[in-house]
Amino acid sequence: MSKIISITNLKGGVGKTTTSINLAASLAVLEKKTLIIDADPQGNATSAFGALPKHKGTFTIDLFNFSNGHSIQPFVTNSPNLHLLPTTIILASLEINGKNLHGTNHELKMALDYLRTKYDYIIVDCGPSVNFITTSFLCFSNSVLIPIQCEYFALHGLSNLFKTIKAIKKNYNFFLEIEGILITMYDKRLNFSNLIVNEIRKNFESLVFSTIIPRNVKLAESQVHEKTIIEYDSTCIGAEKHLALASEIIENNINMDEFNLGKKIDQIIEESSKNKDLSSIFEQLPINQSQDRLKLYSDNFDKLKGLNKTDIKAIFGDSFNSDYSNVWMYRLSENSNIFKKKFIYIYFQNNKVEKVFL
Repeated sequence: MSKIISITNLKGGVGKTTTSINLAASLAVLEKKTLIIDADPQGNATSAFGALPKHKGTFTIDLFNFSNGHSIQPFVTNSPNLHLLPTTIILASLEINGKNLHGTNHELKMALDYLRTKYDYIIVDCGPSVNFITTSFLCFSNSVLIPIQCEYFALHGLSNLFKTIKAIKKNYNFFLEIEGILITMYDKRLNFSNLIVNEIRKNFESLVFSTIIPRNVKLAESQVHEKTIIEYDSTCIGAEKHLALASEIIENNINMDEFNLGKKIDQIIEESSKNKDLSSIFEQLPINQSQDRLKLYSDNFDKLKGLNKTDIKAIFGDSFNSDYSNVWMYRLSENSNIFKKKFIYIYFQNNKVEKVFL
């Protein structure tokens, strides 16, 4: 039975497209006929396959104008069993046209029903916002896969996403469920990565996939070369973990009657409203939000000495500092004005913190 999985998170930079293309490629390797639908007007999945300008067939926007008797001609990738419906910025015109959810998605439903007869899995790479395009695909998806980056701001916006999913489930798609939460960009060298993983698992239990996607430079390199990680380096850890994720999803769906997919949407919303907002789930950890973290060190900045740039980023964020610079600057207070700014300056030597002062 065909399954449509939408991959989304309201937070950008969590690995949605990387997950979409490499999960799809892994499902294809496991002999599942798979289609990727690029539903983000930015077109990152399209770029990752180098589909433009050579593709002359069907685009994602055409699904919204589908009618019986029409055929759908996807982009055929280099991977057996893997096709793509690419997109262009024209997809954003659906937002401008002001379409709503009341009966205007009949064409999309017909198109997806047609595609269900052709593929085992349809992976939808959604954009990082709740808009007409994303909600339209959620209305006709079987499930939602939510990638969460392994960092301190990981759960920002997650509560709103769950509420959106619940609203769609209640009003338009009773069968919509959460496929699972996927932890991405895990760095085993950093202690806080393990803290975050533990907190996510504690709060979402069996809803979290067993597979964790680590940071792996090959994942970024593969997209530059317009290849999936399976094509680019099938022996690297990134390929290994995406294959494990695909196997986990297949196994979960085979055993769907017995397998505990985790807390259902209603339960998640109920518990989060009773207890605390999901965005503050890491309050008990030693490092909280950006300026609060700075305050933790303000009495003794010597604690930072010896840390490397990766550690500093993990604690305070990127803040537009260049990896090539040996001097990084962070604002101590949002209340500072143009005439009175308070900053912390961090000097590096050999990639390690040498000096810290105001």
